[in-house]
Amino acid sequence: MANPAQPTPYKGSGKLRPEELIYQEMLGAILDRRLEPGMKLIEEDLAKTFSVSRARIRATFLQLAHDKLINLVPNRGAFIAEPTIDEAIEVFSARRMIEDGVVRKIAAKMTPDRASQIREHLEREHQAHHAGDHRAAIILSGEFHLLLARLAGNLVIEEFLERLILRSSLIIAMYESPQPVDCSHSEHETLLNALLGGDPDAAAAEMAKHLDAIRDRLQLQRPKPAKTDFASIFGRNPKSVAS
Repeated sequence: MANPAQPTPYKGSGKLRPEELIYQEMLGAILDRRLEPGMKLIEEDLAKTFSVSRARIRATFLQLAHDKLINLVPNRGAFIAEPTIDEAIEVFSARRMIEDGVVRKIAAKMTPDRASQIREHLEREHQAHHAGDHRAAIILSGEFHLLLARLAGNLVIEEFLERLILRSSLIIAMYESPQPVDCSHSEHETLLNALLGGDPDAAAAEMAKHLDAIRDRLQLQRPKPAKTDFASIFGRNPKSVAS
């Protein structure tokens, strides 16, 4: 990802298309709370900000909408998703049902290799927390749960859970307390200990407790955003729109 302090137009790479790179920057801005719930996304302004065509921005919007990160409203435009408390409860309720089975399966068949993979990931989480990198902490927290799904060996569940975790990350990033007590890392440590104990019931209980704790830390009432300066949000100084 380009350094925000050094504005450069998106020309793509051998791995990611320009709209995919823009998607990553916009996801980062959502997780950093620079893009607020309900904020309107101006296609023309974003095209200037990223020095790309409006078609590239529209393609990015479609992917963001597919992942439930923005809402596309006919005749009104694109808006950052604004999850309600009911939606948040539903998302975490769905995760409880799915991840209950995930941890039960892992606890029943824990191996040294699986434990090593989980510990390695927890070390990365610890480093992000120690560095005060809130965006990385949210992303790594979601990836911890995806790692468990991967270790459970069910691709369908992993893919479905990935969508739910992405929505959870938006909810957490935007509706957490302004001064959150971020204890998800320690909760993951506790969950690992339950998995190592080999008791599926105990592991499932810890997972339910963890997801409930995340949900209960949410604060869903936030003020509406003022006029948006996209160039400032993404650290750019656009000159013209690319064709």
